[in-house]
Amino acid sequence: MGKKKDDYQALQEKLRELEVIFEASHDEIFVADAQGNTIRVNPACERHYGLQGIELVGRNVYDLEREGLFYPSATIAVLENKRPVTLVQSTSTGRRLIVTANPVFDESGNLSRVVSTSVDITEIILLKRQIEEMEKAIAEYDEKLKYFRSMTYDKQGPLIAKSKAMVNALELLERVANVDTIVLFLGESGAGKSEIARWLHDIGRRKDGPFVEVNCSAIPPQLFESELFGYERGSFSGALSTGKIGLIESAQKGTLFLDEIGELPLELQTKLLQVIQKKTVMRIGGRTAKQVDVRFLAATNQDLEQMVKKGTFRQDLYYRLNVIPVKVPPLRERPEDLVEMIFVFLERTNKKYGTNKMFSSRAIDQLLSYHWPGNIRELENVIERLVITASDSVIHLEDLSGVLEISAAAEGQAHSKANAIDYLDMLVKNQELGLKEMVEIFERDIIQQLMQSYGSTRKVAKRLATSQSSISRKYQQRLNVSRKNFPKNKEQEGSIQQ
Repeated sequence: MGKKKDDYQALQEKLRELEVIFEASHDEIFVADAQGNTIRVNPACERHYGLQGIELVGRNVYDLEREGLFYPSATIAVLENKRPVTLVQSTSTGRRLIVTANPVFDESGNLSRVVSTSVDITEIILLKRQIEEMEKAIAEYDEKLKYFRSMTYDKQGPLIAKSKAMVNALELLERVANVDTIVLFLGESGAGKSEIARWLHDIGRRKDGPFVEVNCSAIPPQLFESELFGYERGSFSGALSTGKIGLIESAQKGTLFLDEIGELPLELQTKLLQVIQKKTVMRIGGRTAKQVDVRFLAATNQDLEQMVKKGTFRQDLYYRLNVIPVKVPPLRERPEDLVEMIFVFLERTNKKYGTNKMFSSRAIDQLLSYHWPGNIRELENVIERLVITASDSVIHLEDLSGVLEISAAAEGQAHSKANAIDYLDMLVKNQELGLKEMVEIFERDIIQQLMQSYGSTRKVAKRLATSQSSISRKYQQRLNVSRKNFPKNKEQEGSIQQ
């Protein structure tokens, strides 16, 4: 009798232990009988379905699935197939579960129970979606980065477009890249008009054709017609016996870029207009016009409209060229681009000469504050010269002297700024000074400097937009410090002028 009682108590203890485990499980446990009636559920079901266990027990899984409490039902799948099932289930509360349902058979081999366990993967799915969205965004950013890199690093020079003016210009050019409309680039010498024209050709439908650049200011006027239009053999004394193809014809199926178009002789402007309008070219000494398939681009640093008024440029040619005018801003109006260009040119020049030079912070400040009258061309030349001539691995402010056309005022400002940086650096490195002491010293020194310029505390107070009493007090403190440190010469202390 005692043994049976002990066995019964041990069994009860195991049942209580199983009950605790059943109730404490974070994952759902759902038990149904052979007819699909719910027998037991643990508290996790309440989280998944929004119902208490008492509301589920006794309900049939077919009814629960039909009502949309969950779908699809793993228990029903086991009831119908008599084998384990794992599936992803959606619930009426918007949760997503991975459900594994296993059949339980009695000693006769008949199905007696279906035990399902469910793991909530809602957060995992959301996280997966976020990761997919992030990966998609990264892929999009990567494509944009590749595009901007291709736009930034060109064979002829960097097309850096971080400033609003340059971004707007390049966006406009992108829209006309695949049509043959004429683009007229306007801007100062050295601003990058040629590089942008080359880039426009490279991104357009004519990229596989030739890009022919003609500098109208570099060809002697007496040779211009033969160079531009070509000539037949025997056309004039000194002509090649084979004749010569002109620059217009050499751009067939490609782009002809006429740089400094304002320098084109007036008599040739008429002939160029005819070529643009008729798409034909007549060589010198030729009898028949040849068809040409060429896109025309032009650039100038002159005011063509004023030239038209003065009669030095044909009005009809001007209107023909001025279809899509694009202003290329000077470097001084592109501070965001200037920073990038400095390091691009520095890296390129270091690679060219096998050096590893770098700029000091003061040198960079000066480069950024310089007005760059020669624009990008001047910047590139200056950086190359600095890399070659600087004796140290670091290019200092002093190295810029003589290389840049810095005015005396600008140079004085640069040195004043450098001295101020040294002064602040000295204060910060003083281990005995706290922030309050450093500020007080700095204030007093500023007041002393201004007193030397203005001569009275009233004027200094007005300059600093503060009270005269405050200036007087702080200036007196500065004099007391001077007396303490330099007691020998009292005449140097000065006097407070009211």
